[in-house]
Amino acid sequence: MNGTNMEPLNLLELIDDIERLGLSFKFEEDINKVLLKIVSIENFENRTGKSLHETALLFGILRRHGFDVSQDIFMSFKDEEGKFKVEISNDVEGMLSLYEASYLSFEGENVWEANAFSRTHLMNLMKEGLMDAKMAEKVRHVLEGLPYHRSCFRLMARQYINRYDKIEPHNLLLLELAKLDFNMEQSSYQNELKELSRWWWDIGLSRKLKFVRDRLVETFIWSLAIFPKPQFAICHKELTKVGYLITILNDIYDIYGTLDELELFTDAIERWNVNSINTLPDYLVLCFLAIYNTVNGMAYDIICEELHFKM
Repeated sequence: MNGTNMEPLNLLELIDDIERLGLSFKFEEDINKVLLKIVSIENFENRTGKSLHETALLFGILRRHGFDVSQDIFMSFKDEEGKFKVEISNDVEGMLSLYEASYLSFEGENVWEANAFSRTHLMNLMKEGLMDAKMAEKVRHVLEGLPYHRSCFRLMARQYINRYDKIEPHNLLLLELAKLDFNMEQSSYQNELKELSRWWWDIGLSRKLKFVRDRLVETFIWSLAIFPKPQFAICHKELTKVGYLITILNDIYDIYGTLDELELFTDAIERWNVNSINTLPDYLVLCFLAIYNTVNGMAYDIICEELHFKM
């Protein structure tokens, strides 16, 4: 990537594809070098001759990577009143990039106005049949989904792999790498979930407390959204345990427990003493021991890991 003489737009599109295919973790250093190079030569105040698509894509990628880029980058696409020019509304690709970039605006910035502007015109273009089937599918997917930076990257990658395969031209090597990487990560996630399922079975809360929600898999996916990088397998597992137990506690406090029982249970948790279970009903004894053993086990693992690094 660094050794090519690609045009800035082609580099930006390549970076965007790499990220959406779930491969950004493998090219972090290369991507950062390219962006630093682009920033060093880019004139953000004068975008004359640059397309809306390139400008919006540049704005979105730089902001996703923490670069300081001003909303003034869009000045050439606005009229004297500071409104986006109507004539850009027929540029489907540019409007789609502008729509996605608008979600990266800061509070108080008028870039957010681009959200309603681009969304309205994109929907009108779809209704009027002014885009081909593939572009219409792409636009519909973006308008109906979450912004990329707020989504679960692995789930988005799975969807994008299918769409990227239909884009012409596309990079076959990049596509094959994305498929291989996704399959490897999926296998890793399945192994993590197997370990969590054994833990879930051992504590037995969902089997013995019929009133609680059983959301182990949902909580695991939630942990992947928080820690998308594959090297955080331990974080996935521990955060899933915490999230699962929080769900159990929420159901106990909101649905099942009486006020007197919950006061005793809260006191037992605050004292963190296993002898406190003598005053609790059976279902809360089970819940307390699950929390107590899980948290202490997590603390033990962390201490052992710290000692390992010190030795």
